[in-house]
Amino acid sequence: MRNRVLLAVAAAAAMGLSIAPLSASASSHREAPLIAEDPLADNTDLYAFVAPDDSNRTVIVANYVPFENPAGGPNFYRFGDDVAYQIHVDNRGDAKDHLVFTFRFQTTTVDPSTFLYNTGPISFNSSTNTYTNWNRPQTYSVTMTNLDTGSTTLIGSNLLTPPDVVGSRSTGSALNYHMLAKKAEYTLPGGFKVFAGQRDDPFFANLGGVFDLLNFSGATTGAEDYLAGINVHSIVLSVPSGVLTANGDPVIGVWATASRQAMTVLNSNGTKTESGNWVQVSRLGNPLVNEVVIGLNQKDLFNASSPSGDVQFLSRVTDPILATDLNAFFPGLGGGSAPEHNRNDLVTVFLTGIPGLNQPAHLSAPGEELRLNTSIAPSSQNPNAVNPLGVLGGQLDGFPNGRRLADDVVDIEVQAVLGILCESTGPLAGPIPCRTGSVPDVGDGVRANDVPFQASFPYVADPHSP
Repeated sequence: MRNRVLLAVAAAAAMGLSIAPLSASASSHREAPLIAEDPLADNTDLYAFVAPDDSNRTVIVANYVPFENPAGGPNFYRFGDDVAYQIHVDNRGDAKDHLVFTFRFQTTTVDPSTFLYNTGPISFNSSTNTYTNWNRPQTYSVTMTNLDTGSTTLIGSNLLTPPDVVGSRSTGSALNYHMLAKKAEYTLPGGFKVFAGQRDDPFFANLGGVFDLLNFSGATTGAEDYLAGINVHSIVLSVPSGVLTANGDPVIGVWATASRQAMTVLNSNGTKTESGNWVQVSRLGNPLVNEVVIGLNQKDLFNASSPSGDVQFLSRVTDPILATDLNAFFPGLGGGSAPEHNRNDLVTVFLTGIPGLNQPAHLSAPGEELRLNTSIAPSSQNPNAVNPLGVLGGQLDGFPNGRRLADDVVDIEVQAVLGILCESTGPLAGPIPCRTGSVPDVGDGVRANDVPFQASFPYVADPHSP
């Protein structure tokens, strides 16, 4: 199914559409030196799609905290109380955020004398609206700031995250945990739906092969998904699309960030104190960009930057190092070489969006954002499967037009780097194709997530149990 999507991308391209930027690897898990030391603030993946069960709503999923081992106790995983998690929306096409959703968390300890995460089987008390026997409950608030008007609206406060999956004695069966987690799903005034908590990591990839000198040499099936059985922490936001769009343009650009205060003091009594201005330490728009497009000398800079400054990274897209590496490790792959220079086909997607698909109507500045046309209805196919053609009614309803949970971004982006858009039959070939020979059906050998996604909010699958 994954590689059919890649061919689908070609089909979409042939219909006047285009395809995603750049590269392949563990999306944005541990993608830069500094953020690899700070997992609670590490963006792993960002998704934006029209809700499969309501075409009038847009869903944004921002994942953090990579590689959560389900048995990672006694201090199980959580959001950081000292981190500001934010989702940014550009609805003007000027590479600036105009709406910002901010999530702040607070963790309490019920019984500090025990080492246990829970002091008995966890259940939900409807009369007090609390989880019982959970020793480290976490709540959060979410606000929406309109930077055009300067107004900030409190969408919800004292909202519950669900406990992590601990095991059958603590959180019960899979069905029991599912019902526990549903208590942390909220529909709030204004039509906002929110969920924040542990989920299955929806990203799927053969990380062992990817990091073993980019082993994409003809792999199609049978590779190991190194993220199978691994969890993350997800922020899921479902919003009426009209809240996000502006000026009659259905296209939005989205990116997620995490920020910390500038100064941290480690105290001699085992505590720490944060103060000072907020500083962005992680950023994610399109998948895999910082992972393998940005060089080591700029990775931390990229995490601290915003789309309005992305011209400084332009050469990383026009002259992608991944193309050079693929040619070095697999010369003549598929009867031609990946073009290494003047990659305007990638620039179109990376910085501007695709004309006629997800380019803003009044684009005034380029910027790396996950762009979504909210007017394109979602596929009627099984939401657990990637659309085998990638096109509905001549319009692409998946990556790079937003990103659905099931979209196979690894294979799609590898073929994009190999030149599927600018080969002789590609939609962006111009008078002189960028490569000889057609792009082969190459990928990492992993075609789908290890578990099905949910058909309704919050869409991301329940987390794996130890």
